[in-house]
Amino acid sequence: MRPASRPRLTASRARGESSPCHLGQPFSGRASLLSPFDRLVHDRKRTIELFEFDYQLEMYKPAAKRRWGYFALPILYGDRLVGKLDATADRNAGVLRVNAIHPDVTFTKTMTTAVHREIRDLAHWLELDLTLPVTASAASTG
Repeated sequence: MRPASRPRLTASRARGESSPCHLGQPFSGRASLLSPFDRLVHDRKRTIELFEFDYQLEMYKPAAKRRWGYFALPILYGDRLVGKLDATADRNAGVLRVNAIHPDVTFTKTMTTAVHREIRDLAHWLELDLTLPVTASAASTG
């Protein structure tokens, strides 16, 4: 009987995976789109108390009663929750369609640029073209 070979560990990078070199780096000035199931926003009462961020997953609400969209993604900028992204991945059309960006604070030009970069990265990761609404730039003041 032949001995089983040991598995070999090699460095690899999965699509969409960030590099470990980012660990321990300051988060200042960075934007991130969170999952609606992220532990940071999971407890609605705590999220309001700690971050003054009102968020609720609205997929079970009738469309007419939704404020932010079916599956809005919380937007984290630096250490603050600053808004929600309402986007739909239309795989048949090959498009990530941004329906709205709902800012909870006034977005600076830098914030808007960082958020749009994250949205572009999401579209790229999903291998979809990106469609931004004309009003997406309304989140910026300057």
